Amino acid sequence: MFTCYQPRSAPISRGALQPVIFCVCLFFCWPGIFSGRQASGNPLPGQEAGRTKIAEGEYAIIEHESNGAVGPFEEEVYNFRESWTLWRGEKGQYEVEGIRSFESPKDEPHSNRFLIELTRDLTVIRMKEFAKLKWVANSGPLSCEFLPTQMDFSSGGSDPKREIKLRTPLEKPYGLLWPISPFSFGGITRMVERDPTRATQVDFVRIEQPGMTEPVRVTILEGPLQYLGEETIETAGRKWLAHKFSLKVPLQPQYLIWTSPKGLLLALAIEHEHKDWPEEGMRLTRLESTTEF
Repeated sequence: MFTCYQPRSAPISRGALQPVIFCVCLFFCWPGIFSGRQASGNPLPGQEAGRTKIAEGEYAIIEHESNGAVGPFEEEVYNFRESWTLWRGEKGQYEVEGIRSFESPKDEPHSNRFLIELTRDLTVIRMKEFAKLKWVANSGPLSCEFLPTQMDFSSGGSDPKREIKLRTPLEKPYGLLWPISPFSFGGITRMVERDPTRATQVDFVRIEQPGMTEPVRVTILEGPLQYLGEETIETAGRKWLAHKFSLKVPLQPQYLIWTSPKGLLLALAIEHEHKDWPEEGMRLTRLESTTEF
């Protein structure tokens, strides 16, 4: 599940073992998960050693065109859903573990486990997806680290000499456009000013897998992310007073983004000229939580 375009592209050949971005990830130092017993007995429900369950939820893509497909040519995915559990660590940071389910190509199901590490304000630090590159058999898990001025990617695999790594400098606030990453979309809105009078220039990264001779290609798309104000929307079985943003990057439609007050992505929609056009985009379809978002 990946994609790219090419205003600023960085092709990566298999032999060159150069960088690549695949935000669904990198050197993810995922903390070990222990179910050890506390001095007074077993952990309380929703608790594990060193962390507490905060929420469970699911995102789904709604697409009426192209037979429900989203993504680049020959990398399209169908019926995408992402179910997840959010944990809070002892230091206030967050961890996400979940499953991405989709078909690619149509009627060929996939189910990939993923892990994400988030800051206290729900911006992404690291991601890891337990999947392989399409054209590199000895790869996976795929991982990505979101650093202040660069994104680092690793293709994983058992042979370090054949591992594809990418270090991509990024000066602006950035996120992942493809592969699909709801938490990255929500996180980037936390990096821009909530000022309706001016937009913030941001970078979005797309990663494609063109073929055997070029197993990964990275593209950086730059565009304005504009805060539009507050708006009430209904999703995941409740009403939200959401923060609303607009985003436009090259060769992509205009997007509208809604987040909760704490930065959780609630919905992402393609903005059409005609108001009666069927809804298309991504939406939080389920949320059960012990805290307000």
